[in-house]
Amino acid sequence: SPPPIDYCYVRPQHIPSLNTLCREFFWPGIDLSECLQYPDFSCVVLFRKIVIGFSFMVPDVKFNEAYISFIFTHPEWRRAGIAKFMLYHLIQTCMGKDVTLHVSATNSAMLMYQKFGFKPEEFILDFYDKYYPEDSKECKHAFFLRLRR
Repeated sequence: SPPPIDYCYVRPQHIPSLNTLCREFFWPGIDLSECLQYPDFSCVVLFRKIVIGFSFMVPDVKFNEAYISFIFTHPEWRRAGIAKFMLYHLIQTCMGKDVTLHVSATNSAMLMYQKFGFKPEEFILDFYDKYYPEDSKECKHAFFLRLRR
């Protein structure tokens, strides 16, 4: 049988792999070390000890609101329910709080968020401008979504 996928909280030894993935798939210069402040609001996904996914939440952005800062599954592992599991886990850790996030306007994850009950509150032009390199083909506009609790 195939080796199982493991889900765990973020640990210091994960940071180099997380940063490498972030710089490859999001934008240069990301450092996820600060996520170690809230290990209970994280999820790292491992296959044979290799990081294939991760998600992070900032538990207290505003009174009664938690913010999902990152949710990522490696392209080779998409459509296996990993992001869905992580999103469910993060939502459960913040019972009674609204959960918010930004998502790129062209990101297919929009469908998953809407299934969970997230609703768009705002459309932000050029939200990712300050992150993506100038020649990036990625969509720079974002929706701000909220799950009301």
